[in-house]
Amino acid sequence: MDALQQFRQFWSERAPRERRILTLGGLFLAALILYFVLIAPAVNGIDRLQRLLPQTRAQAAELEALVAEAKNLRSMPPVGAPGMADARAAVGTSLASAGLQAAHNVPAPNGDLHLSFVDIPYSKWVTWLASSEKTLGVHAVTVTVKAAATPGNTDIELTLRLPRA
Repeated sequence: MDALQQFRQFWSERAPRERRILTLGGLFLAALILYFVLIAPAVNGIDRLQRLLPQTRAQAAELEALVAEAKNLRSMPPVGAPGMADARAAVGTSLASAGLQAAHNVPAPNGDLHLSFVDIPYSKWVTWLASSEKTLGVHAVTVTVKAAATPGNTDIELTLRLPRA
């Protein structure tokens, strides 16, 4: 016997009142399953989304403001670092204001600047290098320091990486 025949036999053996009770119980059980599987999760999800909606709208408004600002900034002319010639001139001016004189000031093919100093005060040079890295944005790539005959003075070979435009 298959399951359908067994169910028909079981059903036919029941009294009409018993069939009504079983039918109502089955309908109630189906309604409970339908509620807990389909309706309750949907209602809870809708409530959660409604609580998150103001926060999401605020985030969307902030994002739109950032996009508008980015578009505005993109339409403005670019502000770049000074060109190589300007950077070399700024290094020269900085050296002069620090009271230093480079024996050689040679631009390298890659845009770096090679400087040589002979018999200069080491403390003055170190102070200049630290301040020029902060103010001019130059970076020392190679440095060779040798003691000079005068105490406290040095001979220095230096390669500076200038800011790129």
